[in-house]
Amino acid sequence: MADDADLNLFVQWRHASPGLWKFCPLCQASLTNHDWDGKSRRYCSQCGFVYWERPLPAVAALVYNVEHQEVLLVTRRYPPATGGYTLPGGGVEYGESVQDALRREVLEETGLIVGIDSQLGTWSTPSNETLITFFLAHQIGGNLNPGSDAMETVWFNILKAPRLAFSVHEKVLELFRARWALENLGR
Repeated sequence: MADDADLNLFVQWRHASPGLWKFCPLCQASLTNHDWDGKSRRYCSQCGFVYWERPLPAVAALVYNVEHQEVLLVTRRYPPATGGYTLPGGGVEYGESVQDALRREVLEETGLIVGIDSQLGTWSTPSNETLITFFLAHQIGGNLNPGSDAMETVWFNILKAPRLAFSVHEKVLELFRARWALENLGR
């Protein structure tokens, strides 16, 4: 298994700055800088390829158990934030809808099959490298079991869940708690 430094290099390469792109991925010619729309971008003068920097799409689920008033969290096995709690989720693969990606990622990380209740919103990570669409979901099958990229999967009372490793995940959890509190006011 790769060590944390190797994995961090991999994570950084996914978000490689344009300067690190030396050769065209289509024809292997050398890339140069060219001004497009007021921004310098890597360009192939041989085939016309332009490296357009775009954020990576990702998904995350706030899996909620209404009966027990619990939210499902995973402990990360790999960087970034190894050992931190997060909502289950991950990258959208090519050809996959965000809904299909969410169901796949939750199953891979937790062993659970989920139904999607609603979309909670889409936020950028602080670095703007990733756009995460968050969904509210509930378990419809499967058995709770951490997958290869999760150290553990744990249900927490919605009001007692620990602080999450990623600020965007924490923001979504806080917004859900506020909505939950309003819906349960006076009960």
